[in-house]
Amino acid sequence: PRSTPLYSSAASDVYKRQILTISLILILSSLMSAQAQLAKKGKYSGTCSYSGKVLSMHMQGKAPAMILAEFYGSCLNDAGSGIWHRNSFKCDYSIEVMKMPNTQGNGYCTFRDADGDTMTFRASTTGSLGGPSDAKTKVTNGTGKYKGMTGTGWYRSNPVPAFEQGTFQGMTKFGGSYQIP
Repeated sequence: PRSTPLYSSAASDVYKRQILTISLILILSSLMSAQAQLAKKGKYSGTCSYSGKVLSMHMQGKAPAMILAEFYGSCLNDAGSGIWHRNSFKCDYSIEVMKMPNTQGNGYCTFRDADGDTMTFRASTTGSLGGPSDAKTKVTNGTGKYKGMTGTGWYRSNPVPAFEQGTFQGMTKFGGSYQIP
């Protein structure tokens, strides 16, 4: 009786090409992963868009004296990759109206990247009610690749017309520096 080979020559060639293709994919994936790793320290800048709502207001006569607000958004890093690129965020702020329309605020923002890792900063803002505001930020903590992260930064928010009463929207330019242990 004649025995037939387990793989024909054509099937063997296909099998070899599949192994070669898989090997190349694995090698390229590991190279891309190594290149995509976050630098341990650096500077950053970018743009965020946000929208939010007023959670509560304490009035003083006909003017607000204290506002609690929550907002959400997303950011793009000017470099097109790296820290704060394609992140979503949630912020909670208390904003005091010092003397109409001047405001001072304090709050926290937590950012989440595509991997699910987070970083949080605390911000102190000055601005005007319904107008632009400037902030100084300080990183307070991080998870995953951002664990132990420190850093300082700034942002300038500019509102756009609100879509609905009790909501707000706007754009923010930001920048700063960071370090990860």
